Amino acid sequence: MAKDPTQKAKLTLKALDLTFTQDVTNDRYLQPKLQKCLKMRDLASEVAALSTRQEDVDEITRTGNLLMERMMWYLSSGYSVSTLLGYFRPTSQGVFLESELMSAPDRKRIKLGVAYSMSQEMRQAFDEAEIDVDIQMSVSGPQLFMVVSAQDAQNPAAAARGEGMPISAGQTCVIKGKHIKVGGEGSQIGVTIRRTDGDSGETFFFPTAKLYPNTPTQVGFVLPATAPDGSVWNVTLCTQLGSNGAAPLKTPRTATMPDNFVVGDVADTPGGGGGEDDRPVIE
Repeated sequence: MAKDPTQKAKLTLKALDLTFTQDVTNDRYLQPKLQKCLKMRDLASEVAALSTRQEDVDEITRTGNLLMERMMWYLSSGYSVSTLLGYFRPTSQGVFLESELMSAPDRKRIKLGVAYSMSQEMRQAFDEAEIDVDIQMSVSGPQLFMVVSAQDAQNPAAAARGEGMPISAGQTCVIKGKHIKVGGEGSQIGVTIRRTDGDSGETFFFPTAKLYPNTPTQVGFVLPATAPDGSVWNVTLCTQLGSNGAAPLKTPRTATMPDNFVVGDVADTPGGGGGEDDRPVIE
């Protein structure tokens, strides 16, 4: 996978239907097509492959992990950190009365996170990347676009203005797509989510009876309360219903969402964020 760093990066953008505009049917918005989720060892292997000093992959991995661990410790101690990727700083949310602050505050009412702002080097890397647009005009079967919070599914215009609500554990989240109404017979009919970060491979299955809403464009499920903030999940949907959401097919069709969703994140909806001073909070 290692490539000469002088070669241009190529960023593929998916052209997705802009579903919240009611009077226009042929408008689309662009969203990055995510590739494999890389871990520290993957990056270390790339560094070793590009090095002329025959550096050890395991040693690079250990060093990289140590750097990340120290970065986490300093951020949790109130420091800000500037790297080639950008600027990181700790953030907090929570409102208290003065009388409540006379003793230790209730930790459950404090939400801690990290704000990130791109560096000039990161902006330049995007500026220099070649852009490809991937348009799937005649895809048959279920198409899974994204997972959003129930609030954003009900208020897509607000989400597009950058006022989205994060996907939260214990709350309903909604798959948005086309031809995705779930129904039919068989134990495999339903929605499956699988954790992709770390090595747990934790999996949850939601049969048709636990899906609401369940329409050709939106399918909802309650995210387990045990799903931690920052965890990354993959989604697979299996249905025996045809494109009209009514006529059953002879065999079920299965589709996997090409991108993952992250608990605690606001979905990447069209028009949301992207300003020069945009500093999304990583919670």
